[in-house]
Amino acid sequence: MTVGEKIKTYRTMRGISQKMLGELAGGINEVTIRKYEAGDRNPKPDQLLKIANALGISINLFMDFDIETVSDVLSLIFKMDEQVDLEFQGKKNSKGVIDPKTLTLRFNHPQINERLAKWAQAKAALQKTIDSRHEFGSDGEYNAEVAELTVMCERIKQSLVDSNLVVNKGTDVTSIQSFISD
Repeated sequence: MTVGEKIKTYRTMRGISQKMLGELAGGINEVTIRKYEAGDRNPKPDQLLKIANALGISINLFMDFDIETVSDVLSLIFKMDEQVDLEFQGKKNSKGVIDPKTLTLRFNHPQINERLAKWAQAKAALQKTIDSRHEFGSDGEYNAEVAELTVMCERIKQSLVDSNLVVNKGTDVTSIQSFISD
């Protein structure tokens, strides 16, 4: 999805107009919001932050990360480990070293784990359909079902990241971070 498509998606999920989003974002013109959503213009970083705050979402939802290397993946995991409670588990071999084949990563926060479990279930349903191609009467039926499940997975993903629940490491109190100013 483009940045504009993401703005429109979250705006629509909130049930607010382009005009209202512009007002909540500190006076961005409705026409400008329309141009962002249409892809005619891209918001500057400060405008994008205002829009994210007005929508009550993390600006990270608008970022596209190119994750291609082991270093890219590990950098993200290490950053998460610094800021939220992660737990690494696995079966240890006779030398007391975790067997890499059994390594698992889990968050010590029920909301994150519940949301990831829902995502895993959606992905499994999509994969089950992809793996059962031979059970469909035609390629058209198969392709339509895969396309529908892919859209459903994207919607589920968007709904799962739609949270301002603070989960910083060492946080005892569950709180909602509000980005909309009075």
